[in-house]
Amino acid sequence: MSLSRQTAPNYEVILVDDGSTDSSLAVAEQCFKKFNLKGLYIARPTSVTKGVASCRNYGIKMSSGDWMAFLDSDDLYEPKAIENTTKNILLHGATCSAYLHANCEFDDETGAVTRVKVHNHPNELLDYLPILLTENHITTSAVTLKKSLIEEIGFFDTSLHGIEDYMMWLRASKRTKWCYSPEVLTKYRVRQLSLMGGRKLVYYIEQNKLLIEGMQLVKEFNTDEIAKVDHYLDETLNYYAQISINKYGWDDFKSGIKLLKQNGKIAVAEKLYKFHHKNHLLKKVYSILRPKK
Repeated sequence: MSLSRQTAPNYEVILVDDGSTDSSLAVAEQCFKKFNLKGLYIARPTSVTKGVASCRNYGIKMSSGDWMAFLDSDDLYEPKAIENTTKNILLHGATCSAYLHANCEFDDETGAVTRVKVHNHPNELLDYLPILLTENHITTSAVTLKKSLIEEIGFFDTSLHGIEDYMMWLRASKRTKWCYSPEVLTKYRVRQLSLMGGRKLVYYIEQNKLLIEGMQLVKEFNTDEIAKVDHYLDETLNYYAQISINKYGWDDFKSGIKLLKQNGKIAVAEKLYKFHHKNHLLKKVYSILRPKK
């Protein structure tokens, strides 16, 4: 348990169980006692809707601290993650409400580090919005936000599932600069089927549409900013389309193409179809020509 190895002298842990059917809460109770962790281990109340955003919001509301760091269940903190982030907060806290550090990805099965994500940013407070408009490269477990900032925004958007963090980073960037540290303090576990992996293509299309509608609804973003995010989300569909085809087949992919056209994204649909249809035909030809064993 990476939280038990933290060098920081004082921090609060809020663990929210999102309706697990195993003995997760009992294990959490044992860990809290064994490692003398301060805080709460609680089950999501039935009055709170299921989902990552809802559980994060509930945990934030139950917390007593001024700063919120997020550690998803499959990620790990390096021992100095909280201590070194706290040092940055003490250094910039009066002028900055968002902190981000570098992280690395490791394979769930082998434990081997597969990628180190260190960005070439200057060691100063950054206007992160221009970066986020064209790519969301922020790992949730590498973020610390001021609680009052989250409250001002209105917490994580519970209509979004798997993309709610991106919306939070965008809205936070409208209100504060970010302090970035190139120190690798979070380890992100890579699995074949993550929260945003292994879904049908229509799921990603619907979530992207909800995020754009949310940006329009809050009236904080201009048309150029929304257009840039919309373009970036359209580009991510190429990756998710391949996941969908691999798991659910060609018919599921065509359902996504149909939905894109219904949403008025005809050019995006045609480009996506052309690219994957070519690959689809090549695979069929390869399958026919491949010698049988």
